[in-house]
This record gives sequence, structure tokens and C-alpha cells, in this order.
Amino acid sequence: MRDLSRGALAVGVAAALIAAGCGSSNAPTTLNSTIDVVNAKPKGGVQDLKVKKNGQVHLTINSDTADEIHVHGYNFMKDVPKGGSVKFDFKATIDGGFIIELEDHKQTLANLAVEP
Repeated sequence: MRDLSRGALAVGVAAALIAAGCGSSNAPTTLNSTIDVVNAKPKGGVQDLKVKKNGQVHLTINSDTADEIHVHGYNFMKDVPKGGSVKFDFKATIDGGFIIELEDHKQTLANLAVEP
């Protein structure tokens, strides 16, 4: 009976790996996204963004609120004036999860996932 349990376990692990794509990502190699900030909050809610590691990120933020936009982890920061916009264009060289924030308002605009 013990051998059957091991066999079932092996089948379960194999199925999980296949379902997960064996670690491969379905994230795009280029991310183009625009976030509109209205009353110091992301219109439509906090965005979940994905890109493959070493992919290209093109992010535009239009804001009715003056503040600093901070891409945590990459440590990119730009001031956006009230009624203005800023653009971030960078290669996603660090994998992991990163918050994009309206810094002084401590408001998350997006969660960026850079996948291997």
C-alpha cells in the first residue's frame, strides 16, 4: 500500500508541475500600461501588472494629484505635477514583486510582477 501512496504522490507532483508550466511564465515580454490617478487613487483600483524578466516596461501615469511616483525595488522616482503625467521606460532586470506608489499619499497604484 505504501508504494501506491508514493505513486499517487509522484503523479500529483507531476500534474502540479504541468499545471504550473514547469516554472515558465505567461507574462508578456513588453508591458505597456497607463494608470490614471483620480483624487489620489488609481482609477479602477490597484492594477496588477506582469512582465517577463529582461522584458521592457513602458508605464505612463496621469495624475490629478501632485506627488512623487515611486517604483519600489527599482528605486525609480519621478515627481508628477497636478494634472500632469510621467513616463517610466525601463528593462525589467530584477525579478520579483514591486509596488508602484503615489509616495506622499502612501497609495499603491499597481503591483508589478517581474517573472523569470
